[in-house]
Amino acid sequence: MTGAISKTVQRAKDVRRRIKSKLRALRAKLKRKMTSATVIAVTGSSGKTTTTALLTHILSGDGPVLSQIATNMYGDALKTLNALRRDHRYVAIEQGTERPGDLPKSAALISPDVAVVTLVAIEHYTAFRNIDAVATEKSSFVARLPHTGVAILNFDDPHVRAMSELTAARAVTFGTSGGDYRVENISICQNGVLSFTLRHGDLTVPLNTQLLGKYNWLSVAAAATCALELGIPPAMVKDRIASFTPVRGRMSLHTLADGTRMILDTAKAPYHSLHLPLETLNAMAAPKKRFVMGQISDYSGNATKKYKDTYAAASKVADEVCFVGPWGHKARAPAADVESGKFRSFSSLRDLSIHLKETAVEGEVVVVKSARNLHLDRLLLDRIDEVHCWAVECGVKLSCADCGLYRRAYHEHNGRNPDRRRIAAPRSVPVE
Repeated sequence: MTGAISKTVQRAKDVRRRIKSKLRALRAKLKRKMTSATVIAVTGSSGKTTTTALLTHILSGDGPVLSQIATNMYGDALKTLNALRRDHRYVAIEQGTERPGDLPKSAALISPDVAVVTLVAIEHYTAFRNIDAVATEKSSFVARLPHTGVAILNFDDPHVRAMSELTAARAVTFGTSGGDYRVENISICQNGVLSFTLRHGDLTVPLNTQLLGKYNWLSVAAAATCALELGIPPAMVKDRIASFTPVRGRMSLHTLADGTRMILDTAKAPYHSLHLPLETLNAMAAPKKRFVMGQISDYSGNATKKYKDTYAAASKVADEVCFVGPWGHKARAPAADVESGKFRSFSSLRDLSIHLKETAVEGEVVVVKSARNLHLDRLLLDRIDEVHCWAVECGVKLSCADCGLYRRAYHEHNGRNPDRRRIAAPRSVPVE
């Protein structure tokens, strides 16, 4: 009898949950239909978070912006649209995917006025298997545009460039090899900071950034092109880009009290992108360069070869390469590198943190690269605060800084914070 009552209660809860979900979706669709704000959807295999954050920063100089950054699934879009207010002038929504069909569903909900696509590469390999399947998924927002809409597309990527054929909307391209907006004179200083010139017809806009690495031209050019096409004055675009600071964990630079420069690239680590932070490290001037590798994500083929190739590339750039986690043996480091200390492997993140602190050199650069599940941002936190939570994989999707539980041992909280929301709230950025 008790079991039957329990099942009835559970069924009632399930029905209530489904009804609430449908009502929330209906409310979001109604708000989207009634808003006068320009709705922008940003997608791509890489660069979408920085693009969305930078675009939000630029547009906030013109009017209130509602943005969704780093959280990028359908449920996040529902929450963002439900937060729409009448005074919002722009909505910038980042969207990603985990399986085929995710983005078409989001595109139907968001119905963007502007679609920005950064690039197409293999991600979530198990779900998509090949790059053409990824391209089809990423094209969902472009295909959904009204004829009055605008598609902002990366000319350098043939898969993205071809998306212009899927819509009656106006397609505007940007790139280094061609496009309506040309990226020229890309350079980085000895500190790794990016600058370049964006040219469109008779318009020339010199852009100085605080972003590290040449490859960030993609996000900057995408955001700048979108803003200019929306009528933002070139001078404002230039000034807003110059004042934008990197998103934490996306090649964000942190200078510590002892002079160490730590660069966190810990939000994701698809194999196709691993050469990018290494290129940046190679270009930077420092008395000592170290590269920390956690877990690689989104790759096909043999895992050992991927880690071996990563070590081989890193060893040409860094004075010391540290692997952390159960993948150290896959690096296949030569015996000479192990003996000299050029290669080091740590099963414990805490041991790695102690090593980095004890061997720190003033002015050195430490690049930390990994998928987010290992929470390697604790290497930074342990240098500015004392970390006590050293769980290998806690299951929490937030960064440790956002979680805030790193000051207590894992067994004291088990990754649960009753005051923490499960999904980050959308950012409403007022006019500045």
